[in-house]
Amino acid sequence: MKILMAFFISVCSFANHPSYDPVNKIEIDEKYKVESTFSGNTVGNDSFHLIIAKNGDTKDYDVIPYLFKDNHIVKLKTFSFDKQPVILSFHNAKDKLSLLTQSKVGSSEFINIIDVDLISGNYVKSDNIAMEDFKALIRKKDKNLIVFSDKKSVRIIEAKDAKTLQTITVSSDASSAEFLASLSENRVEAINNDEFVSNGSISTFRAYSDGDKVIITEENTKEATTNALQIPLNQDNEVSAQFKTFGGKTKDSKIKKSTSYINNDKLYQLKIGKEEGQLNVFGLNDAYNSSVNILEVKPTKHAEGFKSIKDFVKNASKKFNEPTVTINSTKNGKLKVRFDFVNKNLYNYHYNWWWHHQWHMQQMQHFQMINQQQMRNSIPSFGPSEPLDYFFVAQEHSFFEITLDLAGKIVEDKNDESVYPYLNKKTYIKPLNDNKKLKHTSTVFTQDNFRYIAYDKRNKSFNIINKAL
Repeated sequence: MKILMAFFISVCSFANHPSYDPVNKIEIDEKYKVESTFSGNTVGNDSFHLIIAKNGDTKDYDVIPYLFKDNHIVKLKTFSFDKQPVILSFHNAKDKLSLLTQSKVGSSEFINIIDVDLISGNYVKSDNIAMEDFKALIRKKDKNLIVFSDKKSVRIIEAKDAKTLQTITVSSDASSAEFLASLSENRVEAINNDEFVSNGSISTFRAYSDGDKVIITEENTKEATTNALQIPLNQDNEVSAQFKTFGGKTKDSKIKKSTSYINNDKLYQLKIGKEEGQLNVFGLNDAYNSSVNILEVKPTKHAEGFKSIKDFVKNASKKFNEPTVTINSTKNGKLKVRFDFVNKNLYNYHYNWWWHHQWHMQQMQHFQMINQQQMRNSIPSFGPSEPLDYFFVAQEHSFFEITLDLAGKIVEDKNDESVYPYLNKKTYIKPLNDNKKLKHTSTVFTQDNFRYIAYDKRNKSFNIINKAL
């Protein structure tokens, strides 16, 4: 007996590749117990969709990949894990999809890169990468940057595919020793400049990919300083630390909080007090320094709930709030600086809300499986609870924007279009979360479409739904 999973799609022209196995429905044998799904984009409006299921015969966890290409479904070759995997990230290079996965081998967690050939369907799996000292993962279009840290060094693995892995190590010196010791004991949030970022991080440590460097920053809001460690990716495997401290308070300053953001070799630092607000811009590798009194500027854009910059500064400096600042480049070479504040007890940053939703759903299903196993085995659970806090995000009632040119001067232009357009992905995903008739849902945003795969409990089938943005 087989479980029928029908995929409903519109039928258009399809490029005939002899190695492709086009189907309009998917039959999965009853030996499979579906654990989760995952979706992502490949090229243009094409996408991939993974069904992760436990194989009752082998006891392995099989990943069954499908390609949505030219509005047709293509089945690729299955690959397996001993323990249930979680998809951490992915990237694309021409006709190759590289998946970064996390799974257990024995009692240890490892990362693997799985290269899937989108023409032949064949796959290649990397050697195990131990997750000891793992800190963050920064996703780029054609690679992923895996960040590790111990008390004496930072290590970056630049993963282009399963066989192309470069390791760059920065060891501590007198200037960075304290920074690295603190970094090793704290979590790091990854920042990606390759998309529109509406709200920034409020974490103490942040990792940026900026040009050909990874930059890790540390915020000291009491002193209004930002420490920055720059790690070049285009030099030797062993590189020297490039460590600097930016900002600081004057003696008569009433600054209460500060935060920062990295963009195109510059550090943008926002400082606020109850009645003052200042944006300082520092060159990371030169003497560039400019300052803007934000109380004197006129916003080029603001939220519906925005009242005034004076009111913004007053509320952002309150004890339970934290200010955020982000930079988004425009198509005509200018910069949109976006200011906001969030409730620090509720807010949890991630640079891509859709991406984090995917990760969250996998983690939810993973923890449910672990809890069920523990209950069956009557073992008390002392592990982490389900990570529901990841759904607390900013409501965008208070933000405002100003526009700067590359010299740091204010430009009063409301019509500058961002390189990466803003898309409120939550409005597309929320109805799926609220639909109790669906499960095993995962979503993807392509150039022009919103697409998702979901199991329909009524029809006992999987559907792929494609909608124009």
